[in-house]
Amino acid sequence: MQLLKPAGIKLVPSTELYPALHKAGDAGLPMLVVENKLGRAVIALQGSHLMSFKPAGQREMLWVSPKSALKAGQPIRGGIPLCVPWFGPGSDGTLQHGFGRIMEWSMVEAGICADGSTRVVLELAGDATVCALWPHAFTFRMEVVVGTRLKVAFSAENRSATAAPFAFACHNYFAVPNVADVCVAGLENTTYIDKMDNMIRKPQQGEIAITAITDRIYLDVPAVQTLKVATGNVKIEADTKCAVVWNCWSNDKNIADIGEGNHVGYICVERCDVADRAVTIPAGGKYQMAMALSY
Repeated sequence: MQLLKPAGIKLVPSTELYPALHKAGDAGLPMLVVENKLGRAVIALQGSHLMSFKPAGQREMLWVSPKSALKAGQPIRGGIPLCVPWFGPGSDGTLQHGFGRIMEWSMVEAGICADGSTRVVLELAGDATVCALWPHAFTFRMEVVVGTRLKVAFSAENRSATAAPFAFACHNYFAVPNVADVCVAGLENTTYIDKMDNMIRKPQQGEIAITAITDRIYLDVPAVQTLKVATGNVKIEADTKCAVVWNCWSNDKNIADIGEGNHVGYICVERCDVADRAVTIPAGGKYQMAMALSY
């Protein structure tokens, strides 16, 4: 039976929404446009990937690279990729950030909430043959609520008979006028793993400013961080144990789907359970996280 979509939800090809990211004849990707009086979001079915969130009367919150490819089976650069069921390369050094972000999910629930926000739930389920690097039967679910805030809730159920190693990240790319002019508050006095300095662990002193290539995993972080931007601060609330702050700076010229000069337009402040805080989901068990983004 086909799932009925409430008013304000429509399925649109990415060729219509992002024509500049396609060449003539490209098939594009199916995307859900979710719109109500409180806000608007776009979700690619591939990866259950949030492409856009714009509260009514506010600026666009998320950044999508002008060099991103929107092709089946190819990761999207920008928005909110879901890194699942691992973070970084797989155990054989391939398939960066897992398989969840390159597979097509299905919308399984949709409805209008009492406050006028819109709720959609996407699901990806499979057996142990989906990926040889993670041979477990699973169900991943992503709930998205679009209102004046963007709320997401993710769960991963291990339906196999053996325990499953698991890591997860909401890899948030925030749009900023110039990354050199923003800072991140809410991670002061925590410890981070500096991926740009031999994985050395360091204390965070003060707020974070981006002045060079930055790639840090913060451990045991507070629930709330604030991205301080002249055009309007962003509040990031989540119940995960970790955060990642990343910007490729001048290395953008070596990343084909970012491109030279384009690092200025984004900063990643991710919420995640990775590195030391990755988990093991027991047989029949479940992992859950929740996050909210707001101005």
